[in-house]
Amino acid sequence: MKKNNKIINNYKELVTLRKKFKNKIIGLCHGSFDILHHGHLNHLIEAKNKVDLLFISLTGDKFIKKGPNQPYNDETKRSLILSELEKVDHVFIDQNITAEKVLDSLKPNYYFKGQDYLKEDISNNLFKEIKILKKNNGKIIYTKSKLMSSTNILNDKINPFNEAQKKILKNVKKIYKFEDIFKLINGLKKIELYIIGEPIIDEYIYCDLVGIASKSPTLSFVKNTQEKYDGGVLAIVKFLSNFVKKVILITYGSKINPKKFSNNVEIINLNKNLNIQKKTRLINENRSEKITQISNFKNRTFSQKEKGKILAELKKNKFNNLIICDYGIDLFEDKILNYINNLKINKYINVQTNSLNFGKNVYHKFSNFFFLSLDEIEWQLSLNAKKTNVDEIKKISKKFPKRNYALTCGKNGSYIFTNNKKFYSPVFEKRVLDTTGCGDAYFAIASILLMINAPKQIIPFLSNIYAGMHSLNIANKEIVSKGNYLKYIKSLITS
Repeated sequence: MKKNNKIINNYKELVTLRKKFKNKIIGLCHGSFDILHHGHLNHLIEAKNKVDLLFISLTGDKFIKKGPNQPYNDETKRSLILSELEKVDHVFIDQNITAEKVLDSLKPNYYFKGQDYLKEDISNNLFKEIKILKKNNGKIIYTKSKLMSSTNILNDKINPFNEAQKKILKNVKKIYKFEDIFKLINGLKKIELYIIGEPIIDEYIYCDLVGIASKSPTLSFVKNTQEKYDGGVLAIVKFLSNFVKKVILITYGSKINPKKFSNNVEIINLNKNLNIQKKTRLINENRSEKITQISNFKNRTFSQKEKGKILAELKKNKFNNLIICDYGIDLFEDKILNYINNLKINKYINVQTNSLNFGKNVYHKFSNFFFLSLDEIEWQLSLNAKKTNVDEIKKISKKFPKRNYALTCGKNGSYIFTNNKKFYSPVFEKRVLDTTGCGDAYFAIASILLMINAPKQIIPFLSNIYAGMHSLNIANKEIVSKGNYLKYIKSLITS
């Protein structure tokens, strides 16, 4: 295949071209340019009329978080399509969230954005880009071309919503504009909260499957890379610190590095000498399949002395809202559990079942709470039922009208139950890379929305969106930002 001289492969080439064309007026357009439409064309024509050379930097596939099932065209296809346009001189695929590195390498005279960026900068990315632009004496120009939306084209024509999705979107749009949800999410930044829970380290070992061993029926792999990600309560803290004013984490364990967390997180480490439960997963890298999982221990037993120290530390703190993350590693037992149960505050409970504690770690240990979130299997175990019974959970919510319950059903959506009422929302994301941490992500968003008394009917909708976006990442390697979350919501609400 003949080399496409318009497509640039690295940042060094951008630097070289800027030096080569130092006397030329250079312009830059940046975006996803997924479904190319008339609005894009007018934007590019207007930009080209003001410069000698027009560059386009395309957002790489993994950084596009604008809505469900985007991008429709992968980065290679998008770059080839744009490179065929007469008005475009060079195309570059940018593997970053913002265009900052492109702007610093190319140092364009003009940076072109559409009229929509005059109204709002949800992610705050444009603010960062303009800072780099001005540092290099560049100027931003907002083109006057009529606005069109690739997202609307995708939602309406190419990836139409199913009936359940249409119904929830119709109901949400009837009550809320995007500005209302934007205000609601921004209202979360007033919250200060405490979280207590057990930390987990998720270790992923990426391998290539090479076959069966010659002398035994053993799968043989070649190890490629190895990465560790914060899991358990550590991941939930990272989710929440995106949205709230302050998070105080009460946990334990060695190797908890405060520098991994944002400035609004305070860590109270109850015991810095304890090892953290590590779950090592062997991954067939070619197909992103989890082959096996090994834990470094099943659970731990705290000594009476250790329990006393933990209890003394807990008694130092005054809680208003307490989020409890129980993964069955035995932090929540005996004196500690009794103390938490006797606290007269709103408690948000995440009690998880896994292969190490199957059937043993159920929510009944907590005698009172404000919110409880469980998946289908966890509800079955708690209710001692063969299948999850939505009506039974609804009855429980009637019996305890001051409590709120969540049922998460993976690809089948989720429910919020309160005072004998149920509110359902389907999911919107079909592409799932890894479900690790998705239940935690759902629980985190639902909890803080309940803290600000958000309308119940919108909580499963907003919580599903965040959990669905999280499923596009490996484990908790990347945390969905508030800006990208709002962009995604906007793509659904305004379509």
